[in-house]
Amino acid sequence: MHNIQVISSFSIFLPLILAAIKLKTGDLKLRLFFVFLFIGALVDFIGWINFRTTIEIGILKSVILAYSIIEAMFFTWTATVFIVQPGKKRIRILLGCLICFLFAIRFIFIYQFNPNLFLSPIVESLYLVSTAFLTGFSLLKMAENVNDILKYSWFWILSGIFFYSFGSFFVDAFKGTEVISEIWIIRNIINIIQYIFFVIGLMMIQNKRII
Repeated sequence: MHNIQVISSFSIFLPLILAAIKLKTGDLKLRLFFVFLFIGALVDFIGWINFRTTIEIGILKSVILAYSIIEAMFFTWTATVFIVQPGKKRIRILLGCLICFLFAIRFIFIYQFNPNLFLSPIVESLYLVSTAFLTGFSLLKMAENVNDILKYSWFWILSGIFFYSFGSFFVDAFKGTEVISEIWIIRNIINIIQYIFFVIGLMMIQNKRII
């Protein structure tokens, strides 16, 4: 289990390096994707230092919470960027406000009350379910409009986000229970598979702006 956790934490660096290589020829989506991966790698590294050394990082809980908000917002934005239906901006704003509101309540509960209350899995589940639904819808629309979809980089990246959101939902639903420690390895495996999807997608990007 420990080896899987280490691989899960450090596997993010491979798509991060690939995204950095493609950065100069990428568009806004790729640049935001790079920033997202960079922040994720930094958080994972801080968590690894806190876990493997005697250094206690007091702000680690706040850092992880802040990253959860960034992840939720980025996934929501990415999941809707390929939807061409009218009203998608309204959907983004609505989901963004809902995510900020829920995480603000979660923040209050973590620092003022019991952090293991039921609110945590509810917040995680809501944004993971919404992301899985939106990415699934985007993938269907993409399949209708792209001829050779398996060579389309953002098909793989969106598929990674969909797989992560859909799979993690079932694990995060058990947060705050005794079961979570036994099934957390599943989330690590899901995380690794997500990065494999990311790597495949980034390798599909040519040295020109094609997306």
